Amino acid sequence: MTQIKNHSEVEAAGEALAAFVLRHPRLFVITGAGVSTDSGIPDYRDANGQWKRSPPVQHGDFMASLDVRKRYWARALIGFKALGSAQVGGAHRVLAALEAR
Repeated sequence: MTQIKNHSEVEAAGEALAAFVLRHPRLFVITGAGVSTDSGIPDYRDANGQWKRSPPVQHGDFMASLDVRKRYWARALIGFKALGSAQVGGAHRVLAALEAR
């Protein structure tokens, strides 16, 4: 990925992105955790990709064990509080603006 250094490069990158979007009207955007963390939703991994806390529950484990399901829902209750206070972030605004265009 190229680092943008000044205003004219930002403008040029914006024009290149706009041209790409126009050529691909059914564009689908997949984002990473950074989009959510800027909104107040904690991430699971650090900058090196290591788990900060217990990894998310896998579907097979969830289905196979009542104890795992209990742990999942207990953790989810804590996570729901973070989701409830999350705010729309800059990346969300940019993606919404691109969609509106």
